[in-house]
Amino acid sequence: MILRHYTHRQFLPAIVARGGISTNLHTESPHSGYLLFELNPTTDQLAQTVHQFYSNSEHPWDETDTVVLDFDFVKLQAAGIEVHKTPHHFADGLAPNQPADSFRFVQSFLSLGYLTEASREQLSEYY
Repeated sequence: MILRHYTHRQFLPAIVARGGISTNLHTESPHSGYLLFELNPTTDQLAQTVHQFYSNSEHPWDETDTVVLDFDFVKLQAAGIEVHKTPHHFADGLAPNQPADSFRFVQSFLSLGYLTEASREQLSEYY
């Protein structure tokens, strides 16, 4: 099982320097204080929604700017990391055609140590 997070490639230096993803990078987030993930995604609906949401932001992005980070949900659970089901008010407008139970949240920070091997390899292509 994976938790997928989308980020802009310009945030990669900060993510690598911190050793994880942080809510400090996404100050325009409607779910402030929490990192948004998609549980076992089967479509690119959330990615499209993220692109639309950030298109008019300080750091606009499109498909070419998107970096997908997949985290191992089983490892997170084994480590006792709290992964919250999406409160419905967070899901509103994020991906209207997607069930709200496909989202998960982690508060504040998540270490890159929980990345899947494929995501580690992808990240190593950047650094």
